[in-house]
Amino acid sequence: MKRRPSLVRTLTLRFALVAFLGTSVATLTYALLKPVELEYELGDIARELVARVVVGEDGRLALPVDPDGPLIDWLRRVNALHLKVYDGADGRVLFAFDHDRGNSASVDAISSWPPGFFVLGGITTPQHEYGFIDEVAFDDGSVVRIVARRGSLEGRDYLYWILTELRIELGPLIAIVALAGTLLAVFTVRRGLAPLAAISRQAVELEPGSTHRLDDRSVPEEVLPLVEAMNRALDRLQDAFAQQRRFTAVAAHELRTPLAALRARLEGLPADLDGRAELLAIIERMARLVDQLLAVARLESGQLSTDEPLDLRELVRSVIAERAPRAFAAGRELALEAPARPLRIRGSRDALERAVGNLLDNALRHSPPGGTVEVRLGEDCVLEVLDRGPGFGRVSPDELFRPFVRGCNGPRHPEGAGLGLAIVHDVARLHGGEAFARPRPGGGAAVGFRIDPSRRLGA
Repeated sequence: MKRRPSLVRTLTLRFALVAFLGTSVATLTYALLKPVELEYELGDIARELVARVVVGEDGRLALPVDPDGPLIDWLRRVNALHLKVYDGADGRVLFAFDHDRGNSASVDAISSWPPGFFVLGGITTPQHEYGFIDEVAFDDGSVVRIVARRGSLEGRDYLYWILTELRIELGPLIAIVALAGTLLAVFTVRRGLAPLAAISRQAVELEPGSTHRLDDRSVPEEVLPLVEAMNRALDRLQDAFAQQRRFTAVAAHELRTPLAALRARLEGLPADLDGRAELLAIIERMARLVDQLLAVARLESGQLSTDEPLDLRELVRSVIAERAPRAFAAGRELALEAPARPLRIRGSRDALERAVGNLLDNALRHSPPGGTVEVRLGEDCVLEVLDRGPGFGRVSPDELFRPFVRGCNGPRHPEGAGLGLAIVHDVARLHGGEAFARPRPGGGAAVGFRIDPSRRLGA
C-alpha cells in the first residue's frame, strides 16, 4: 500500500529547508564580504611544525622534516611561501622553506615585520602578501620563533578559508540555527494544524442523522471554506435522512390498512380453499416487514424516550413466554439464564422488547428442529442469544447489523427481510451500548447487545 504524504512532515521539512537555505545564503554573504584570512593555513602549518620540534641528544632543539613527505608537499601548494623556524635562544635556523628556492634573504627581510598584510613591488604592480611572526614557548623554557610570508590569493586559498571558517566559526552557528529552525518548524506546524486535528476529531464523532456540526470558530481562514462546505453537506444529508424516514413511516403506515383488509377477507374464506394458507403466510410476512419498517423509522427519528424505569429480566421473560408456543410448535426449545433478582434499568420498553424479540425470532428461524435457543442475561446488562444454526456464512459479524443484510450457511429464509438485527443495533446504541455477534464454538452463533451499565437503577 502506497504511503500517504504527511502534511506535518512535508511542512516541517520545507520549513527546515528554508531555514537551511537562509543560513547558507547568510553564510555565503558573510564569506563574500569578509576579507579572506590567510593566516588560517599559515597557522595550521606553524602548529604542525611546532608539533615536530624535538630535543636532541645534545639538549638543543631540532626539527626533522622528510624532504619528500606530505608536509613539504603541503608547503609547496601555498602560493609564494617563505618560511623559517628559529631557536629563540640562539637564533639558529631549525627549518627553512623558500618558495623562490634558496632566496633566504626574503625570509630574513621580514624577520622584524609585525603580522599583517603588506604591499610589495612597485606602485604600478603591487603585490598583496601576508606575513607574521609567532613565538611558542615550551614547558622547559625553550622558545621557537616562526617567521612566514606568503603570496597573493589563489582559488585554493578561498576553499581552505571557507572550510576553516565552517569548522571554527560558521559550522557551529549553522548547526545551531538549523536545529533551532527545525524545532521551531515542528512546533509552528503542529500549532498551526491543531485546529485541523480538532475538526478531524469532531468529524469522527459525528453519527448518521446527527444534528451536530463541525465547529468553525477556531478554524483558519484557508480551511474555513472546506469546513463550511462539509457542514452544508451534512445539512443536506440530514434533510435526506429526514425525508427518507418520513417516506418510510408514511408508506409503512399506509400499507397496514390494505394488509389488514386482505387478511380479514382471506380469513373469511373457507379453510379448505386452495392457496388460502399460502396467501395468509405471505400477508403475515408483509405485515411483519411493515412493522419492522415502522420500528426503524421510529428509532431513526430519535423521538423515543429511554428514561422509562423497567425490569430488564422481567421484560426478557415476557418476550420468551410470548414466543414459547411458536417455538414449541416448531420443535425447538427456549432456555433462559438470568440473574436471581430484578435487573432494573432506565430505557424504552417498546424498543427493548422489539430488540429481544428480533434476536429470538432470528435464532428460532436458523435453529435446527429439536435444538435449543439459549438466552443469557447478565448483571452487566448484557443480553446474548445463542443457537446451533448454520452461522453467518460469508457475511462478517459486523455486517450483520446493516439494514437488509442477511447471512447464514444454510438455506435462505424468505420471511426474513434483513431488518431485525439492524433494529437490534439501533436499540443498543439508543441505550448507550452496542450490538455484537460472534461464531459459537461447536457451531451456531451468539448474537446480542449490551446496555450502558450506568442505566441501572439503584446500582
